Amino acid sequence: MTHLSELRSSLLNHSLFAPTTLARAIDRLGFVQADPIRCPARSQDLILRHRVNNYKAGDLEKRYPTLNLEEDYTFAYGFLPNHHRDLLHPRSNYKPTAIERKVIEVVNRIGPAHPSKVQEYCGSTSVTNAWGGKSKLAKQALEEAHHYGLLRVARRENGIRIYEKTNLPPQHLSPGQRFEELLKLTVNLFGPTSERFLMTEARQYGYLVPDRTERRRLVDESVLSKNTVDEIDYLCPKRFRNRTKQSDSVKLLAPFDPIVRDRDRFEHLWGWTYRFEAYTPAAKRVRGYCALPLLWKEDIIGWANAKVTDRHLNVEIGFEREPTNKSAFKNALEVEVRSFAVFLSLAPEAWTIRFL
Repeated sequence: MTHLSELRSSLLNHSLFAPTTLARAIDRLGFVQADPIRCPARSQDLILRHRVNNYKAGDLEKRYPTLNLEEDYTFAYGFLPNHHRDLLHPRSNYKPTAIERKVIEVVNRIGPAHPSKVQEYCGSTSVTNAWGGKSKLAKQALEEAHHYGLLRVARRENGIRIYEKTNLPPQHLSPGQRFEELLKLTVNLFGPTSERFLMTEARQYGYLVPDRTERRRLVDESVLSKNTVDEIDYLCPKRFRNRTKQSDSVKLLAPFDPIVRDRDRFEHLWGWTYRFEAYTPAAKRVRGYCALPLLWKEDIIGWANAKVTDRHLNVEIGFEREPTNKSAFKNALEVEVRSFAVFLSLAPEAWTIRFL
C-alpha cells in the first residue's frame, strides 16, 4: 500500500528527471506527443522544456534530422526514437490506393518533398478531411502513406512535414511481442497509471492484438509492478522508483504532459478536474483556451494562460487552492515565467503576471 503523497512524489520524480540532452530526454521518455496548437508554444516544446538543458521552442524541429527520430502515431501523434517506430509497422496488410501509390512514386523519384510540390505532380483536388474541413487529396494521401510506414517525415519547414522514402527493417517480432513492447513504452512514459487508462491507450495497438480479452491478459501478465492507493491499482514501469521530493519550484506543464494526460489520475492525485479546452466553445471554457497546469513543489494548485503580444509574455494565474507560502511561491513563479520567456526567445524581463 502506497500513500497518495508517496505516489505523487514518485510520479513527479519518474517523469521530471534531471534535465539532460535532447536526444537523451527523448530516449528516456520514449515518446513526445505533438500538437499543432501554439499556446504559446507547441505541445512537444512545452513537454521538453523541463527535461532538456537550455531548451528553446523549436529546437526539436531544428534538430530532428540529426537525432535518429521518427514522427509517427502510437496512442497519439508525436516523436519517438526510430527503434520504437519500428515496433509500429507493419500496421496491417494495407494496400495503398491509386493516389497513394502515385504520391509514393513521386516522393521516391524527386526526393524529400513538400506537400505543395507533390501536388504539382498529383493535382490539387480537395476532399473532406477527418475534421470536416477541406484538405488536398495529395496531402491526405501523403499522410495516409506515412501512417502505414510507406513514407517517413524527413524534417519540417515552418511546421510543414517534408516527406521522403523509407526503408523499414524486416519485422522479426510477433504481433503479441510488439504489443508488449509498446505497452512497456507507454507505461514508462506515463509512470504509475491505472489499468483502465492503459487499456484505453492500448486500443491504438489493437491491430496487433484485436481481441480485447487477449490485450487485458497481456497487460495482466506483463512484468509491471503494482501500487495500490485508495483501492486503485496503479501499474508501474519496471524502473519506477521512489525518490526524493521535488524542489521548491514552480513549473508550467503542457496540457499533454505525461504527468497530466491521464485525467482520472490527475483528479485522484491533485483533487480537481483538468480539461484541455482549446476545442471547447469560448463561452463554455472554465479555465481558458489552453490552460497550463501549475505545479508548485509537488502540488498542482492551479493553472496559467500564457500569451505573447508584441514580444511580451502575459501570464494569467488561476488557483484551485492558494499556495501555503505566498512569498516563496511568488518568487518561484517569477523564476519560472522568466525561464518561460527565454524559452520563447523573448527578453528575460519581457513578461507580466496577473492573478485572476
